[in-house]
Amino acid sequence: MRIYHYTDLNGLKGIIENHSLWATNFFFLNDSEELRHGIRAFRNALEYLSEDLNEKSINILKNEIIRFNMHRANHQYNISFCEEPDLLSQWRGYGATQGVCLEFESDELIQSLIYGNAQVLSGPVIYTKPDSTLEAKKEIINFLRDEKLIKKIEVEPMYEIISAIDIVHKLPPFLKNDRFSEEKEFRIVVQPNQPYEDVKFRVNAYGVIPYLELNANKNNMWNGRLPLKSIKIGPAKEKAFLWDGIKFLLQSKGYGNVDFSFTETPFRS
Repeated sequence: MRIYHYTDLNGLKGIIENHSLWATNFFFLNDSEELRHGIRAFRNALEYLSEDLNEKSINILKNEIIRFNMHRANHQYNISFCEEPDLLSQWRGYGATQGVCLEFESDELIQSLIYGNAQVLSGPVIYTKPDSTLEAKKEIINFLRDEKLIKKIEVEPMYEIISAIDIVHKLPPFLKNDRFSEEKEFRIVVQPNQPYEDVKFRVNAYGVIPYLELNANKNNMWNGRLPLKSIKIGPAKEKAFLWDGIKFLLQSKGYGNVDFSFTETPFRS
């Protein structure tokens, strides 16, 4: 699927010059309840699964979400994308610093990057109300009722614990407060096996921000570059001048076949 990464000119410059994207630690994203909301929704859903799962299975899930919260939650990283290429709320966020929207194909982008010693997940965000358990409950049941998984558990009972660990790691990072639903977010989630390995830090107006730099694989089919499809330029006063500079940057780094367009949103930044 096509996904879109909104950023400003400084962000674009770093992405193109280094052929990389930054994955930010979940607890340092704009949503102050990021990931905590997902963990809470998961835990709440377990209280309403008695008709769908036996007590043993529910207890296994409860134990695993506690372990995840204690040991792994602090070490989850996210690259945010949007499913829409010309969204007003995104231009509002980046308009003051000359925003641009980068288009990728999700599978191509995921295949193009180096993740090192880490697990990688991707998919659309599931938006839920703070006190709702329905969405999390549905996802848990659908996952654990998969026929292939049931057969594996029948052969090897220990696989139930493995599957519980799997769903606990996969679901909470994609559950988000529905007040952010307008963002229509798609995520690439990076879960390092070694908590502080390759972590870098940047400083912004709020403080010190941990992140991972994900570089394009030098041996990928895009000759070590990112599979960038197009760039849409957001609201700006000097659009032609802005594009000339971006085009110069792209060509200097080997991105010669990138399409471009301008936003149709009449937003005055």
